[in-house]
Amino acid sequence: MVEESSSRTKVSRKKTGSVLAAIFFFAIVSIFNDTSRMHQATRLFFSDEDSNAVQTVTITEMSTDPDINRKTVMKKSFLLLNETKSLLTAVPSSTNDMPSSAGRGPPRHDHFSIDVLVVGSQFKLSAARKQFQTWGSHSFVRNFIVSTEYDDPIPDCNSNTTIDDVARISQTCKDGRFWRSKNAFNPLTKHWLRAFGRIQWLKKKKNPAGWVCAQRRFISSLTRVIDLYHADDIYPDYLIVADDDTYMNLENVTDYLLLGPQRLKEERGIEDDEMYVPTPISPTIFAGCRVRSGLGGMIWTIPYGGFGTFLSQGAMKRLTQSIHCDGSVPSTEYEQAICDKYLHNYTSRLNSYPFSATIGEEAYFQSGDSLNQVFMKYTNEIDYFCLHSDWFFGYIANFLNVSRHVNHKGELPIMGHGRAEVGRSMFDEDENTTHYEVNRLHTLMSSEFSRYIQGNCIYSNDAKENDRTFRRCVPNATICHYVAEEDMEKLYIDSGLS
Repeated sequence: MVEESSSRTKVSRKKTGSVLAAIFFFAIVSIFNDTSRMHQATRLFFSDEDSNAVQTVTITEMSTDPDINRKTVMKKSFLLLNETKSLLTAVPSSTNDMPSSAGRGPPRHDHFSIDVLVVGSQFKLSAARKQFQTWGSHSFVRNFIVSTEYDDPIPDCNSNTTIDDVARISQTCKDGRFWRSKNAFNPLTKHWLRAFGRIQWLKKKKNPAGWVCAQRRFISSLTRVIDLYHADDIYPDYLIVADDDTYMNLENVTDYLLLGPQRLKEERGIEDDEMYVPTPISPTIFAGCRVRSGLGGMIWTIPYGGFGTFLSQGAMKRLTQSIHCDGSVPSTEYEQAICDKYLHNYTSRLNSYPFSATIGEEAYFQSGDSLNQVFMKYTNEIDYFCLHSDWFFGYIANFLNVSRHVNHKGELPIMGHGRAEVGRSMFDEDENTTHYEVNRLHTLMSSEFSRYIQGNCIYSNDAKENDRTFRRCVPNATICHYVAEEDMEKLYIDSGLS
């Protein structure tokens, strides 16, 4: 359907002889150790504002060996999640190899795939389209998926939620009786009820009801997208979850998460369990900016959502792995840990927090379910959604082991583009952090928000003049938050990526 709509648009324009809305030529130079290749892409942007659209990218790969020069035609899609029933028709087509999205053998350098999920608004779709046309046009991006109010589990949540409703939600979520009613009152949820937004804070937002509804939408949209991947076994190497005011330099991101680890494996023979940043087949969740705080004698880490959260193919497959707790199927150590937690079969060290902690999701679990199915039911059926969306990613990474433990001594990725190796986070490098059982949320390029703010976390376009902590985004920054549409285009052009 997407391709047919696209074809009709092109034929119509051809017949009328009108000039295409916008054609941009750009060159992406990617240097590999075995051969030098130049990616030249022509980007065609469609202006169909009310429906899903396809962007066609033609990539000519120039090698030192003229016999292997070839042309690849890729189609990447701008998709509204509520209109998307399957991702099979949206997967990019190519004249040669498909991306390694289904996990068929080791991924090649030039065939990594990334999908982007932006949680935005139907009233501000232009912001997401600007992301798609700038940093989302990177050659590794396969699908650019946008979730809006139409994807809210509660129909018309934004329009039907009054300020009195917002006040009631805040009051309920800050009352320990809510978590006790879910058999989930523990140090984690006790921390959450203190941290959940007060009504005074929520009233300062432009749209308090919209913010409350969006927290649930983040998770329901994530589970929906991952369910689509699982249905047809078309997982990307990474899924990026972002806000509609997030800006990224995907050249830097892909070098760190995809190309760097692959070089380390090919050139030095280092395996994933010895890497600080493993290849995407390992279950790993990265935060574009990681927030740290104390929690019950341990460290609690979450992503700062506006800087993006990055789920590897391995993490997504762990989320869709069936968990059998009835003994009908031999279970892995990971499955057994989930079963012990959900069935309260605690033994030895599992008697105490953090191993026993849940957020009440076990009430929605049946043997054979995956975690993705559990949280799909949780977000659709729970009466009050008493967590910020960022907390969810911290919970599944650290408390459900969807992400592997940070390897504080792991080998660093080999970075290209003439950049030096990126160092480790000081927190990860600290020997004592190995004692924290839940240090499983990784950070992108040592970006931390704690006592000291470093890495990507410093770039925020709402920074005030003479701000000593934050600064406005600059063209060479890897990730920035609170970036307006006009600034996004300027950053993209000034970065030299256009």
